[in-house]
Amino acid sequence: MEKVELFFLPTPLMGHVGQPVELARLMATRFHHLTITVLVMKLPGDPIGTNYTDSLTDSDHDRIKFIHFPPMDPDLFEDCPTVGFRADAVIECHMPIIRELVSGRPDKAPRLVAFVVDMFCTSIIDVGKEFGVPTYIFFPSNAASLGIMFHLQNIHDEHGQDVSELANSTTELTVPSYAKPVPPSVLPFVLMDKDHWSKRFVRYTRKYREAKGIIVNTFLELETHALLSYDDETPPVYTVGPMIKPETPTPNNEVLHWLKSQPESSVLLLCFGSRGWFHKDQVREIAVAIERSGYRFVWSLRRPPSEIEKEFPEDYTDYNEVLPDGFLERTAGKGKVVGWVPQTEVLADVAIGGFVSHCGWNSVLESLWNGVPIATWPIYGEQQLNAFYLVKELGLAVKISLDYSQQNKNSSFVLADDIEKGIRQVMDRNSEICAKVKEMKDKSRMALEEGGSSSVSLRSLVDDFM
Repeated sequence: MEKVELFFLPTPLMGHVGQPVELARLMATRFHHLTITVLVMKLPGDPIGTNYTDSLTDSDHDRIKFIHFPPMDPDLFEDCPTVGFRADAVIECHMPIIRELVSGRPDKAPRLVAFVVDMFCTSIIDVGKEFGVPTYIFFPSNAASLGIMFHLQNIHDEHGQDVSELANSTTELTVPSYAKPVPPSVLPFVLMDKDHWSKRFVRYTRKYREAKGIIVNTFLELETHALLSYDDETPPVYTVGPMIKPETPTPNNEVLHWLKSQPESSVLLLCFGSRGWFHKDQVREIAVAIERSGYRFVWSLRRPPSEIEKEFPEDYTDYNEVLPDGFLERTAGKGKVVGWVPQTEVLADVAIGGFVSHCGWNSVLESLWNGVPIATWPIYGEQQLNAFYLVKELGLAVKISLDYSQQNKNSSFVLADDIEKGIRQVMDRNSEICAKVKEMKDKSRMALEEGGSSSVSLRSLVDDFM
């Protein structure tokens, strides 16, 4: 078979890099005629994401190559109001470089048959058209979220409706990709805010319709309804999940070492992603709930950034400045309060029995892959929608909150009683939700096996490349 090449372009955000890299590794392993070049951008001001991307090397596969673009001067992006706008600006700055990279390929190089780009890198579609190379979107969230983006773009472009007005609706919304009506309170801020929607998300979604196909990090058994909901104007959708972000091994990690001495399914993990943080009063409510519950725990607790919209949280130097007096001493034998944790590795440990999560889709897939139930506490992005989806539609999580949002200044404060209730429910080994999560764990693994739904879809995608 003809040897061909693919260019992968992830967005330089922590939750958007690892999964397409894992897809590249899977493709190169299963399909020996594919060579894949991953173009790695770095986001100024994101030390965790940069450390992760810097760890990506060619050493583990001879048909995957990484081209690391040099970091850009943070001063160039001072006017970007949020992390999302900064990521957009970084992507746009790299477009001329990528165009030169494509035009300068040697004559004897394998034929470039496709770009596979992250959901935010849609500018590459125009570059692809210049060179006659089709573009496929890698959508790292779920099929239902993709469906609501198409639905909102349709009512915006075809019916002239102001999408931001939906946030103030008094009635639940009927969205084809959701089997149940969607309450306005869980609609993502980035889709309801006029600036984010008009300047970013409607533009992305319009470009999705120009793509040759859309690759979604999900699997048929998890999202059957959503995957059957798309209309004829949607490009072909390929399910390849669950793609789990590969971690850089951390053999001497304190948390992983401690977990080895804990009983099976006895430890609660509280972790809220690379941009997750809480103000002091909310931290204290969480601490009270943890202590009252009596469960063993690992809590990834991080300091709010100095500029809330533009920066990433950092680790504390002294947790006593935000925790209740004596909390660390009273819980010293039962738990760990730490900064950043290798979440994928921690969730894979048999000691973990429950997960209080921000409901980023990567974290959801990691929890299902390991059979760990989630208690939902969304923070930003589409996470409120994911929390609703998990609790109300899929029945795979328990609720702490469905609509908490750091981007909404009117977001409700979550009390210790509600947090404690969620902790007790998610740690209940005999619950119906725990049983359903264990069943979905088996289905998620079967989907990637030869003949499984995602394996078949992946082969169809590679055939389309050719």
